[in-house]
Amino acid sequence: MKKIKLPEAPKLPARSISDFEAAVFAAELGTAERIDLHGMTREDTVSELDKFLNHQFMEKTEVVKIIHGRGDQILKRAVEQYLKRCPFIEYFRNSNNPNESGGVTYAVIAKKD
Repeated sequence: MKKIKLPEAPKLPARSISDFEAAVFAAELGTAERIDLHGMTREDTVSELDKFLNHQFMEKTEVVKIIHGRGDQILKRAVEQYLKRCPFIEYFRNSNNPNESGGVTYAVIAKKD
């Protein structure tokens, strides 16, 4: 009888999108550490966000709420650009809450070893 070699199961990342979504959903329902960037310049937004996220990473916070407001979306774009480059942000998305839509972004922070 010939042995059949089965393919190996694909290696999944430590955390999947569904894990991230569950964490963000819980944050939307409850309280998450937050920063309000309303009224700041683009440069101040990036600087304050950097300090905030570094602090939350050290505190082992899982999800943060970033309030940038709706306005003309300059701060929202600055936040998204920063989050894309930030080495310890695993996932982020806009809020699904109708009251926050377009004005709030949630971000999942990598777990500190």
